Amino acid sequence: MNTLNTVRIAVACSAALFAGLALADSSSDPSQSAPSASEDVGGTPMTNSASGAPMALTHAQVYQDLVRSEKSGERDRLNSDIYHGN
Repeated sequence: MNTLNTVRIAVACSAALFAGLALADSSSDPSQSAPSASEDVGGTPMTNSASGAPMALTHAQVYQDLVRSEKSGERDRLNSDIYHGN
């Protein structure tokens, strides 16, 4: 095989490789956009402790949830639909 043909093939392959890399790098993924200013500053409340374990609800939070479910009728609905009892 001629040396010139080998060089041409090598140049064509490298040009195709660089073109592919450039196209892959230029396409943007909309799901990985920068966070907005409000998300950047405040964020979301912590749901895990520093060790990575889920944070437990306090007694007051559980009681407030119970009172809310009683007022909205959610507790009665769950008892009759899911638990089939009182």
